[in-house]
Amino acid sequence: MGEGTKKLALLAEKMSPLLINPNNLSYSPAMDLLALAAEDERVHVFRLNGQKVFGVSKKDAFGGITYIQWNPNGQSIAVAFGNSVCIASANSGKIMYEKVYQTPSKAPICCMGWASNFTDIAAIRRRMASVEGTIVLDDLMTSVGESLNSQYALELPVELAFVDVAATLPKLSTLPVAGFQGDVFSSRVSLDTLFKPLPLESTDRADVLVIGYEDGTIHLSMSEDFSIGKFKLQNAEPSLGNSKPFCHCFHPLSTTHALLCSRMSTGVQEIQLVPFDLRLVSIAGRQLSLLASKVNELHSLHRYICQVQEQLSSEVRTSQDLPSRFMRNINETLLEKSDYTWANAAYHLAATGHCYPEVKDWLVDELGERGHKRWDRAINGGYENIRRLTHESLLPALDRLSVLISRLRGLARFHSSDFSLGLSAIELDSMLDSVNCLQLLAHQLLKCTILELQQFTAFSTWLRHEIEKQVADPTSASAQEIAEKDMSFNHSSVLEYIQGAMQHTQMLAYINDGVEGERPWDFEEEGGPVFQLYKSRMNNGSSGFCSQRQLPGLAGMIKHFEKQSGVFFEHISETQRRNVQVGVPISLGDKTVVRFALESAQRSILRDVLVNLYRIRFAVENGMSSTTSVASRRIPVAVGTVRDLKFIDDRSLMLAFVGADDVSRLIQVEFRSSKDFQPGLRYQEIGLAGKTALEKASERNDSGTQEMDLRRSSDISIHTVHRFPPGKMWTPQRLEINGRKGRRTVCVLAEDRIHYRQYDIDNIDSRVDVEETGT
Repeated sequence: MGEGTKKLALLAEKMSPLLINPNNLSYSPAMDLLALAAEDERVHVFRLNGQKVFGVSKKDAFGGITYIQWNPNGQSIAVAFGNSVCIASANSGKIMYEKVYQTPSKAPICCMGWASNFTDIAAIRRRMASVEGTIVLDDLMTSVGESLNSQYALELPVELAFVDVAATLPKLSTLPVAGFQGDVFSSRVSLDTLFKPLPLESTDRADVLVIGYEDGTIHLSMSEDFSIGKFKLQNAEPSLGNSKPFCHCFHPLSTTHALLCSRMSTGVQEIQLVPFDLRLVSIAGRQLSLLASKVNELHSLHRYICQVQEQLSSEVRTSQDLPSRFMRNINETLLEKSDYTWANAAYHLAATGHCYPEVKDWLVDELGERGHKRWDRAINGGYENIRRLTHESLLPALDRLSVLISRLRGLARFHSSDFSLGLSAIELDSMLDSVNCLQLLAHQLLKCTILELQQFTAFSTWLRHEIEKQVADPTSASAQEIAEKDMSFNHSSVLEYIQGAMQHTQMLAYINDGVEGERPWDFEEEGGPVFQLYKSRMNNGSSGFCSQRQLPGLAGMIKHFEKQSGVFFEHISETQRRNVQVGVPISLGDKTVVRFALESAQRSILRDVLVNLYRIRFAVENGMSSTTSVASRRIPVAVGTVRDLKFIDDRSLMLAFVGADDVSRLIQVEFRSSKDFQPGLRYQEIGLAGKTALEKASERNDSGTQEMDLRRSSDISIHTVHRFPPGKMWTPQRLEINGRKGRRTVCVLAEDRIHYRQYDIDNIDSRVDVEETGT
């Protein structure tokens, strides 16, 4: 088949209404979704047919969108806005996490990678060797890899640790939309995503999010919300001064990751490959994925409980606002004409049946039936919302939190002699004590809410009766009927409400931090567990908030729990940070070489292009890597411009090439041997000292024969998989490739940054009848 007839199968051709940022295109590794950033500083996610699935934006974004990266499982996407990272769910499109990992220099994010590493690499390799046929990288990340993972030799204590008891608990209820951080808990889909149990087939892998900043700072996280911490490259390796990372790469069967960094050296921008070892993955093993999942769930539960507490406080304030205005108005009137308040007058009226003239005028002329209905609706609605939030949201969340901490405590005790996880049973005991206090407070709040609701129901009926009684003519028959209803009221509940909740509801003492004017509880001064103190005061008949030392309410205990969990998380992070080691950088030469060559004299002259491939081998022992060899292969390309280059999979790569004749091509190069294609490239070994890798590659490659030379028309014809229509109307600028087995696609962004096309990579031998246009 001639080069001119070669075309990939066109899956879709779309036009964006906004200019697309060519540096921010990303394919989902698991689904047919394409994420792109437009000039409106939003990330838009589309299906292959062009249908928009969702968008990601940030109102107070500083510095615009700098990077987009999908989770290896395709379930979430991370978007860097300046120096902050938002992680959105691929199922709902809602932002699940928003983190600001600010460096001292406030440098923006310039690089981001999301890796998935196997925790027991030796076991995976043994099982791969026992499988018939060839296993490629994509197999490890899909169903074939899951079947390999399921072949673990069962060990009862370990398997019991992975039994998720929380999955048997009732699901958490969605929260009302109230404007709290995007209301991530207001959607059923978002809640299910946040509290999704750890699948058994994923227990032998750990997801690591690597974030690079322009000042050379690297931040590591696991499972979206488990922060390991940050370190500076120049502090870890002095030769990396003023280095700036711009690309991250990994392999699931290696705990050694690599960063491509650029640095200024004697006026020239140099490229360096910086390896770093995540020994924490191999040391902690399968427990690391469990720990990361549970820490992530602990973060989410804390956020959920905080939002419930805020909504409870808001509901109390809202429900009491209208009655407070009513009582404030009548109190102002009464204090002008007499020396008693509405509370005194209402108690007097309920106890004696005598109504002061000023109170009668207010009941008849100002409050009336309409005002009473508003009062009743506000208080009843508030009490019902508080009861529902406490019973359906707060208590189930605290139950889950108690089970989760108990599970972590069991893990800490089981591994008490192993310090690789950084768990402390003592810290978890104190956290569980705080959760017990929160549960006790929630139960007391529920009892208080129900009691006050019953009292208010009696008060509201009595108040409606008094309004009707004062409006009616004392000599009429209706007045006699109203008087006969007096005996049907629960007057004790009415009097209790007037004396208590009508003036100051006890719910605020439980929800916030107790009664104003009383000395607050000081955890640092008192120390020790407080659950027994709470319990003793409740058993003694006290509300727990009427003593010389004011015990904290929900808000205070949640803040205390947050401090405890912060110390707990920091100890885990510190333990894991000690197992991150930066290796010796490898110089790859001048940065200008990895770009297309464009020399200018009196006029611009296009020169031959060189594509340099490097193969670097590491020896890993006890999680520590050392560079054993560096090899290079230079592929000469014809006169023109290589607009972009991307790896398809672990065997081939693709170039977007524009020749001097303005003909654009997609060229596929196999760099490893394959049964279906030509033998892989031969590499030339480069020494580890002396000249730079680039200089040595030039000497070795130029001295030998070239088995591939894309300057020859025959080689270009063989390796070209797609040829665009001639002319400058449709010139590729950027490639984005999804190398997923069974659905390998490439997205080609045009130079106008508006049009883009998506092709099926595997359909390279059949003619395409659809004629592509140049527009």
